This record gives sequence, structure tokens and C-alpha cells, in this order.
Amino acid sequence: MAHWAHYNPVRIHFGRGCRCSLADELNEQRVLIVCSPRGRQQLESDAPLGQAIRSAKRILWMDSVETNPDLNRLQELTNELQSAILDCVVAFGGGSAIDSAKVLALALSPAARKRSLRELLAAASSLPICTSLPLYAVPTTAGTGSEVTPYATVWDHSERRKLSLAGPAVYPRSAFVDSELSASVPYNSSLSTGLDAINQAAESIWNRNMTPISEILAHRALQQGITALPMLLNDLENHNLRGTMAEVSLLAGLAISQTQTSLCHAISYPLTSYFGVPHGLACAFTMPAVLRHNLSADDGRFMRLAKVLCPHKSESCQELLHLFNGFNQYLQVAIKVRQIVGSVDLLIGLCEQMYTLGRSDNAMASVNDDVLKSIIYEAWKS
Repeated sequence: MAHWAHYNPVRIHFGRGCRCSLADELNEQRVLIVCSPRGRQQLESDAPLGQAIRSAKRILWMDSVETNPDLNRLQELTNELQSAILDCVVAFGGGSAIDSAKVLALALSPAARKRSLRELLAAASSLPICTSLPLYAVPTTAGTGSEVTPYATVWDHSERRKLSLAGPAVYPRSAFVDSELSASVPYNSSLSTGLDAINQAAESIWNRNMTPISEILAHRALQQGITALPMLLNDLENHNLRGTMAEVSLLAGLAISQTQTSLCHAISYPLTSYFGVPHGLACAFTMPAVLRHNLSADDGRFMRLAKVLCPHKSESCQELLHLFNGFNQYLQVAIKVRQIVGSVDLLIGLCEQMYTLGRSDNAMASVNDDVLKSIIYEAWKS
């Protein structure tokens, strides 16, 4: 058996109402809260979270988070906050808020205050786990799983490049996954974040870094998510389905915290940076085609997945591929991407930017220009 390791230090609070426990963490603390303007309104109007805020010794707000946080903007915020005396950071919102908070929690820690963000991006992998200020993550969407991963996505919009802050110091201290907070998420955001979670689970399986534990987590996430997401999109006020997707997102995050993501994510980054395709939609776009490509390197894991996802059929890899194709077609993933991008040739022209270290090289089957083009054409026509 191949060698493998598993480590995740995040204390997880899960379930409706679990956000009440945040007050215990913030008691008499000097806290930086990182969120969007809308997130601040939601947080301040929520009774349990309002109680948590009132328990703090001092609150400092950074409530200007935008989608796909920009490196230069985060550096400006870091510079503005250099003199702040802080005990911990609270991230409240979706993936962009949590990723921004991860950056600030590390950049404003005593051990890192004198380093630029570009220096931290290069050095984060070598920093020990206690380097960052304690970070308490409270997700309000069910998608990124960032509340339990050691990664933060940062964008250099001037260069149209996706960057990653990664290392044990980036892990949050605690996560509070309360599906009540996602109850008002609209259709498009529910679709994109749900697709992100499902794709993360899938990418942790067709991944060179898969472990027996990450495989179990991914199986449960896919088994629940592929059924629950279409149902939720037809019934956005269904609290049980919101809870299911919160669990899917959490499990997928726990899986990729060990494996990282893979080729779908590498392909997705130019779709987002050049065309503004929402992240989850961009990742799911190539999911069936990437699955087909990796089937050529199957070591038994796809048959195990087929037994979980297609138990009443032939449990074959072809049934698995049919399931993923049908899922994407039902949610009109390719149609939505084609409407945004306009021409497949524009995507083919960006193939060079779809090789991302730590993503495309995690694929089980080898990848080259011809493979990328074939995957993009297949996804576009599906």
C-alpha cells in the first residue's frame, strides 16, 4: 500500500444554530471581522452572532470584501491595519471573505507583519501552524469548504493570474458551519457554490494525492450532493436541503485539504479571470470530460465510486460517466459557460495558462496541450 498521511487541525462546529458557540471564542478578545458590506448587515442583524460580537472586548471591521480578492487591494488593507492590536480574526461570508481573512490573519500576525503579501505567498508553506492569528470561519454559502482547508485563493487582477496562499499556517482555528446562514442565498450563487463543492469532491478522487480517508469523505459528499443540489435549486427555501449542501461542502473541503484540487480547477482559472465565469460553474464545466480522461489511469477507484453512486445499475465506469454527463446537462453547465464566453477558440487560446502547479499535475492521467484541447472541445459541445 502506498504511503499517505492525514492532518486537519480545524475544530468543526456543524448544524443549525451552532453559530451560537462563536460567543465562547470571542469573549474579551480584540477581533477583526472580515466580510462584505452585505455580510456585515447579515451578521449584525443575526441575534446569536450579535451576542457573539457583544462578548468581544473590541471589534474592528474590514467589511469591503469583494468577489475574487485582489492581491494589491489586500496589501493595501494589510498596510492600513499594521498598527491594530488584535487577538483573533473572524471570517464571515463565502469563499472570498474566508480567503481574505486567511490572508489578513497571517499577514497581521506578529511573526509576519514585516513581510509583504508576495513574500508570504512564497513562504507560507514553510510557516508552522501557530504562525497566524487564530481565525474563526463562519461560512454563509455551501461551496468552497475554505473553512477547513490550508489554502486561500488570491487574484492578481492586473496580470489576470490566480495565486495561492498555502501551508499549515493558513488553517483556521475553528469552523462554524450553520446552514441557517445560507437560507437566503439566491439561485445563481447556490448553483455556483454547489457545483464548486461537488467538483472539489470529484477532483479529490481523480487525484494522485487521494488517501483512504479523503476517498471516504468524497464518496459521501458526491453521494449526497449530486442528488441534493438539483433538488435545492427547485426548492431554495428547503432547510433540509440547505443542511445537506452545507455538509457536502464541508466534506469536500476536508477531502481537498489533503489532496488539493486538480485539472478542472486549473482549467477554470482563465475562465474566471478573462471572462468572469463564476468559479463553481467554471470548475464544473470540464468535469465529465476530465473524468473520461482520468478513466484511462484507473486503479480501481472509479469502480469503487461507481458502486457508491450507481448502486442500482451496472456499477461500471461508463455508468459513472453517464451520471456526471447527465448531472451537468440537467444544470445546463455548458450552455451557461457558452453564453458567457462566446467562442471555444477563445478558450483554446488560453491553454498555456491552464497548467497550474499543484493543480493540473495532480491529475491521474498525464496532461499536455492536445489533452487540454480535447477536454475543452468535449466540454464545449456537451
